Amino acid sequence: MKTKKRYTIGVMVGGMHGTFPKQIISGAIAAGVEFDVNICLFLGTQTKGYFQDILLDEYKQDTYDYQFNTVYDYALISGLDGLIISYGTLARYMGDITLEEFAGKFSHIPTIFMTALTDLPGYHSLISDNYQGISVIVEHLITKHHCERILFMTGPTSNIDSIERKQAYLDTMARHSLPVTPEMIGTGDFTEFVNAEVEKLLDNNADAQAIVFANDDMALAGYKVCEKRGLVVGKDIFITGFDDSEIAGSMNPPLTTVAQDGRLMSRTAVRDMLHVLQHESIASRRVPVAFVQRESCGCPPAEKPEKAAVTDLAQEVHRLTRTISDMKTEFTNFQRKSWFIPIIARELNDYMEDEKEFCLQIMERIRELRTKASYLFLLDPPISYDGESAWTCPETLRLASFYRNGRSVSYEPSDRPHVTADNSISKLTNDGDLHNFMTFLLFSGEKQYGLLLCDIKSEDFSFFYFLSLQIGLSLRYLEISKIEAEHRRAMSNDMKKIRRENRALDIKSSYDKLTGLLNLHGLTDKITKVHRMVTMENAHMIYADLDHLKEINDTWGHIEGNFALQSVSNILKSSLRDSDILARVGGDEFVALVTSGSESFETIFRERINMACRQLNESSGKPYYVEISMGIVRFELKPETDLQSIVAAADKLLYEDKKGRRTSIRK
Repeated sequence: MKTKKRYTIGVMVGGMHGTFPKQIISGAIAAGVEFDVNICLFLGTQTKGYFQDILLDEYKQDTYDYQFNTVYDYALISGLDGLIISYGTLARYMGDITLEEFAGKFSHIPTIFMTALTDLPGYHSLISDNYQGISVIVEHLITKHHCERILFMTGPTSNIDSIERKQAYLDTMARHSLPVTPEMIGTGDFTEFVNAEVEKLLDNNADAQAIVFANDDMALAGYKVCEKRGLVVGKDIFITGFDDSEIAGSMNPPLTTVAQDGRLMSRTAVRDMLHVLQHESIASRRVPVAFVQRESCGCPPAEKPEKAAVTDLAQEVHRLTRTISDMKTEFTNFQRKSWFIPIIARELNDYMEDEKEFCLQIMERIRELRTKASYLFLLDPPISYDGESAWTCPETLRLASFYRNGRSVSYEPSDRPHVTADNSISKLTNDGDLHNFMTFLLFSGEKQYGLLLCDIKSEDFSFFYFLSLQIGLSLRYLEISKIEAEHRRAMSNDMKKIRRENRALDIKSSYDKLTGLLNLHGLTDKITKVHRMVTMENAHMIYADLDHLKEINDTWGHIEGNFALQSVSNILKSSLRDSDILARVGGDEFVALVTSGSESFETIFRERINMACRQLNESSGKPYYVEISMGIVRFELKPETDLQSIVAAADKLLYEDKKGRRTSIRK
């Protein structure tokens, strides 16, 4: 089929650990190559059922499978030309949402539903003939093997395939007037991990002759349970399935089943979608199925001519040998690649401080895995989803990094291209080449971080699924690292602020508010630092006092007292050098430390102070004198000097000097 343009078709598939979903993916990828269309797969990779037979009961509920239900909504911003929804494989995980509600989300995209029926206008359905398949199976057990007690293991109650297959069982049993009680029907989830349900079914029906399973995967569980109970399948009890999966013919005994081809179904869906996109009419349809008779239902192996039997046996042995060899190779490759995952995690941890390089390294590691192309889209910011609140597809997706054409590219967070309706995922990933992208949701717990798109082979799905989980975890560590870095920056800023405030407080607590000189605290701190650093130096300690401050305050008021104190401060300050230490240590007391080796320092300094006082008193216009008494001690300043005794000696000399002051400072 020729097309005018290369379309991009989205395919939604759920329950990726089952056989049939894998067939759908394989068929879609092959159809993409055959019809020259890009395929973008949106994969629901729920794991709860997959692990339930190996996890302890208390851990079975601690899953975040609900996150996978959101991956489908990203199709809304992917710029798809058409959409194929394997609704039967994903609906069982979607809760109470109906097909109509689910379809309504994508009403603007041409859509085909697989494994589902709908009469919604504008939609098309493609579904296997479930009813016919199960009817033939049950009819065969009744008429050929004379079974009357036939049990049935159905799939999810909301799944259309499950519903139709169960109804076919009930109707066929009714046509033969065979009773069916509720205890004869078990409910599974279409996976091979329904052992407990099969056990219960057999416990309630000890006389069961056959079990009809609604698919082959659940029939596997039936084989395991029967073996555990010592029941020989095909003799003691008959078992049948539905799908004719790859392993059905090699089970022991080979499984009687119904052949439906998931690859053919998805190929047909892709072809039908191209007709829709080219405005050609198509009709909803049922895909025929075929009864595959084998030994599990009690039938003997098909008789063949001896020569043909030998040839067939040789071919079967060759096929099985090749299958086992392929499985071993696939397992070995998966194991080797799996060892690569912790290496990737360790290397990503080295780039937590550089988000651009972190995203680049993800692409570099994926490149090493020989992918054709890969894209990392991140939410800005990450979002939390608890599975209970309403979910809306985010509009904050940005392209963080990509690998294509042999080159990895990463953007600074502020420069990342934004996914919009006009700049969709399909447009950002369009490099002119043909691609089959698998879309993996990146999350850790309740936190969603974005999407990983990888053009890989279908057999590499499992490994890249585990890789996507690790990348989601690494993105969680990156987010925590960013939060911690922000906290560190905030703490650093807080510490700087505290230090500034402390310095301001220290300045306030170290200086006298009235005079601007050091106070006692400031003097002690300053002298201590000088005392600690000096080796030995000649110095003078000055203890000064404003004469008759009390008389000034009592006679003329505290404002005049403050003037007198400020005047003394200015006189002392102007008479000393900047390198000298001067402080107001009490109400009217001042202390100064002067480094000077001059023996005449005291005489010169006293004359300087007296002259300054005379000049002030002559020009101040005040009715009182401002005069200063002083005690001065000459000493050697060194680390072992007892400064307290020096200050005490200067203080003693001050009081001696006070004896010669005026009796009153009134002019």
